Amino acid sequence: MADRAQSEVVGVVILIGVVVTMVGIVSVVIFADTGADGSVLADVTVEANATHLRVVHMGGENIAVSDFGVVLDGTGDEVRVPVDSANVSGGDGRFDPGDRFVRTHGLEGDRARIVVVHSDENAVVAETTVTLDG
Repeated sequence: MADRAQSEVVGVVILIGVVVTMVGIVSVVIFADTGADGSVLADVTVEANATHLRVVHMGGENIAVSDFGVVLDGTGDEVRVPVDSANVSGGDGRFDPGDRFVRTHGLEGDRARIVVVHSDENAVVAETTVTLDG
């Protein structure tokens, strides 16, 4: 019987098939998580100085102003900042990409934790700790 060496080629083909299948499965699992759990997908940045708080909607889903809240924690006491259309740059009742929310915060101290929440979904949209310097 002659040596044909086909088993080595078949083994390599099967191994490549297994690797390609595993890469495909892992890719689907990683990229399929698009927030289907009801959470809001929005890119929001938070900035603050000694007197003012600024929240900027950089992209993603729109948020109704009535569902949008900001919680400030500067000295251990959490304060919920009211958000209304007068403080949001779009003025249409929605916090859309490109809109800004700016207001005075009244915090004391040099650091504060700021949490942007979506109250209807009970989800944190952004959370950061800022330095309150002039």
